[in-house]
Amino acid sequence: MAIDRMKKVTLLSPVASAQRLMKEVHRLGVVEVTDAFDERREFRDQLDRHQVSTEEIDRNLQKINLILALLDQFAPEQRGFIAGLAPVPLIIDSKELDDARQHFDLEGHYATAQELDAVYRRTERAISEINNQLRDLELYEDLPFMVADLAKPVWTRLVFGLIPVGGLADLAADAEASGALAWGTVVPGPYHRKNGSAGAPPASSGKRGEKTRVVFAFLKDQEEAARAVLAARGFEEVVLPQLSGYVRDHIRELKADLAQFEEQAREVAARAAELAVHRRSLLVLKAFWDGNKSLALARTNTAEGKWVNVATGYVRERDLPALEQTLRADFPGVSLLVEDPAPDEDVPVSLSLPPLVRPVQLLVNMYGLPRYSGFDPSPYLFFSFFLFFGFCFGDVAYGTMLIALSLYIMKRTRPYEGVYNFAKLLFFAGLPTLVFGFLLGSCFGDLYKAEYLGEGNPLQRVMQATTVLDPMEQPVVLLLAALGIGVLNQFFAIGLKMYGLIKQGDKWSAVCDGLFWLIALPGFIVLVSGMFMTPPAPLYYVGLALFLGGALGLVLTQGRESKNPIARLMTGLVSLYGIVGSYGITAFIGDTMSYCRLLALGLTTSIVAMSFNMIANLLRPVPYAGIFLFVGALLIGHIFNFFISVMGAFVHSMRLILVEFFGRFYEGGAKPFTPLGFDSEAAILRKSESRSA
Repeated sequence: MAIDRMKKVTLLSPVASAQRLMKEVHRLGVVEVTDAFDERREFRDQLDRHQVSTEEIDRNLQKINLILALLDQFAPEQRGFIAGLAPVPLIIDSKELDDARQHFDLEGHYATAQELDAVYRRTERAISEINNQLRDLELYEDLPFMVADLAKPVWTRLVFGLIPVGGLADLAADAEASGALAWGTVVPGPYHRKNGSAGAPPASSGKRGEKTRVVFAFLKDQEEAARAVLAARGFEEVVLPQLSGYVRDHIRELKADLAQFEEQAREVAARAAELAVHRRSLLVLKAFWDGNKSLALARTNTAEGKWVNVATGYVRERDLPALEQTLRADFPGVSLLVEDPAPDEDVPVSLSLPPLVRPVQLLVNMYGLPRYSGFDPSPYLFFSFFLFFGFCFGDVAYGTMLIALSLYIMKRTRPYEGVYNFAKLLFFAGLPTLVFGFLLGSCFGDLYKAEYLGEGNPLQRVMQATTVLDPMEQPVVLLLAALGIGVLNQFFAIGLKMYGLIKQGDKWSAVCDGLFWLIALPGFIVLVSGMFMTPPAPLYYVGLALFLGGALGLVLTQGRESKNPIARLMTGLVSLYGIVGSYGITAFIGDTMSYCRLLALGLTTSIVAMSFNMIANLLRPVPYAGIFLFVGALLIGHIFNFFISVMGAFVHSMRLILVEFFGRFYEGGAKPFTPLGFDSEAAILRKSESRSA
């Protein structure tokens, strides 16, 4: 239950067997291949980097991705509830992989998909262009003249546009203007729908600000003066599209073309959907070529001379015997050099945890893997996380729902380690949710009470027998409990910091940066408690002694890296506050107060549940439908509260772990151990079946 011990390995093989050796390393899946020129700098002047082309692999992946993209567009896979939670890869065996490689006609299906994709893109562009033209022409569909007719007169200029109704009336009243212009309103139109006659305003003037469509006529040699008159009346010329015939006839033709292209698009979609039966084979092949690409890229990290090929990497100590046995049996000409990593080396990290603790590793991964020289904190946050979660989400009914949901997900996702472990984490979180629900008297909030289920109902008797504290009546007690949990968790984090330093061989720092704080902070708590109560005199003096003793140790040691004695002393004094140094009183107070969120989340879950109970109860007196409304409101309200509250409990419990807990002792950021093997997001190859791959 710790960080796996790693070994550095160097494989020296004849050039002739190097490719076969790398395939076997890929099959074993126990070696993370590193860049030989980084690991062995002396190779740079003596050997060359092995060159591998991935063009064929990339072409195959491009073909597969195009077909899958087409399927996702026209025949998207129907995902169930479990698959919707996270990407779930396929579980395949070597027989299925071999069948896909040997019998699937990738070239033929790719040619079909490429043709369909090209046809669909052309059809889509044509549909888009027609729709744009229809949008431009729809305002002019009812024009009673051919657009080309506006340009036919030789001596007269015809212009079409929009003019306010009031402006048109002003033109009619102006004798000089009306003598130089002739016009006719175009109806019906989207702006004004009353007829007008040439040389006169519309029959119904409407509001002066409304616009109507008009065709104006004037002599070409008077165009400049006429346009000035029109502009003064608010006329806006509309340039009509260059069409032969009536606009409505052109729209009719466009709609016929649109229907034809839409039918063509439906045919393409139907043909593309027929390829959906090959989705699994495509995903299997995608996984195969992904694995081949990782193998090819790994080969580029090897160094090669005329006779020898050199590969370097890391292997877990427990996997080393399997690697040595394979080399002895199948590669007698290969030399294996094994050594321990250097102390300052950036070693990839692999964690091995028992099944009980493994789900908590998800929380550690969110922060970052521990350094190789450090320790895995997963076992130490197991109790803390579930305590926080239960405190925030405590409710008997919600805990039962969470356990049932997680068991269902676990049953459906056992082969998929990531989703399965997350479901297992929720299962464990449901247990303290149940416990806190009983202790704090919450089951769907207060649904068990007499006003909802009747006096003396069985659930009421059970909850009354198990309730230790009612958070609604004694919130201060619950707040003190949350703060007490925060204090203990901070001390636990400081203890883990000491453990990590001792593990690294730095016992003096463990004393200076850990033990002195564990002496000073309990004394500080006793002194501060005097602001709210009068502690017994012996306890007060013990607290004062602890604080002064711990503070003195901190003042003398927190600036130990400085050579100037005055600077060391000043740094030590300032470190008590928390500006510099490993910790600080202000940081302790701030982190401890953050645990108030346990009370806030717990109260929120209960209060929201109680609110839905009250709303549902108000609906119960409704004649005939009251009981159905009551039950429906309860179902909707509590399902909503369940999902909202479980997310809140998870997020805030995670924050207390990642910020207030990990921030005291843990340094993540190590790179994960990624052995070369059949590694793909699309599919997982069963280990026992992987030799033929």
